Amino acid sequence: MPKNPLRRIATWAAVGLSAMALVGCSAAGADDGSGARSEPSGSAGGAVQTVKIGIVPTLDLGFLTIGEKQGFFADQGIKLEITPVDSGPNVITGLVAKQYDLGYTAYAPPLVAVGSGQDLRLVEHLGGIAPKGENGGIFVRKDSGIKRWRDLEGAKFGTNAPRSFGVLWVQAAIASDGGDPSKLELVPLPFNQIADNVASGKLDAGLGLQPYLAQGLKAHPELTDLGDAAAVSFPPGTPSGGIFTAASTLQEKPELFAKFKAAFAKAVEYGNAHLDDVRAAGATLSGLSAADAALIPLQKVDTAVTAADFEPLIAAMKKYGWVEKDIDIDKFLGQS
Repeated sequence: MPKNPLRRIATWAAVGLSAMALVGCSAAGADDGSGARSEPSGSAGGAVQTVKIGIVPTLDLGFLTIGEKQGFFADQGIKLEITPVDSGPNVITGLVAKQYDLGYTAYAPPLVAVGSGQDLRLVEHLGGIAPKGENGGIFVRKDSGIKRWRDLEGAKFGTNAPRSFGVLWVQAAIASDGGDPSKLELVPLPFNQIADNVASGKLDAGLGLQPYLAQGLKAHPELTDLGDAAAVSFPPGTPSGGIFTAASTLQEKPELFAKFKAAFAKAVEYGNAHLDDVRAAGATLSGLSAADAALIPLQKVDTAVTAADFEPLIAAMKKYGWVEKDIDIDKFLGQS
């Protein structure tokens, strides 16, 4: 067990990916107060509605920009305004404040919000936990004495946010190996700083998602990867991320969301047949080079998801104290 652990950091402060430029230009037309601005359409002479989306960047969101490039959203009279955000909790804050119509992040933050009383609704499911070895890894020093999951008990652990999906993975992995996950001390840092801090000894371990995992191991030969924590306790396909909205926004703009879903369905169909194009588009959206993007596994998207699929995730969130009340997953999925 690491010596002299610092006190646990329990903050929802927004610390994460480096700042990125706004992707997608703001609509030039007037705002009617609904958040969906209208402007003249160049093709049909009708109105184009701008859909504001706050995202935690990922390659999977290349499906959105591919859909734009192919004209699927324009065909529905929609223009996307995509804003990168540094953490899932901040995406939710923007949704609740009506700053965004839609948000994308891993499922843990929105489900925590739902468990705390926020009424959020899933619009499109966008991904699940990948097979072992494709979900990222955990940086540790080779001389740290951390050789197995329970050795992380009491460790100072670097992560992009205290309620990130990666933290839940690690907590479950520690427990599965007989350790106490409640003693994990979380230190929020941008992903691109975690490897440096583990190498210098400021952290005992840290979450490494691609391309940061490969970059960190290359830059610091004294580091090694403890393993894929996600694959320890969660079966492949366990829901990992999706596009969601506030229930009030969905009620205010039902036709807009129907158009978005119709366009997104075509984008997924096209993108699943052109994954290289999705990867390139997602890399641009995420500010990654083509070489870095090539390190990140990308799978075809299946937007179908059921309440039963969420059971392992919700059980872990309740077990490790992320939520205290039952989550009405049927309501979140719009099935009740």
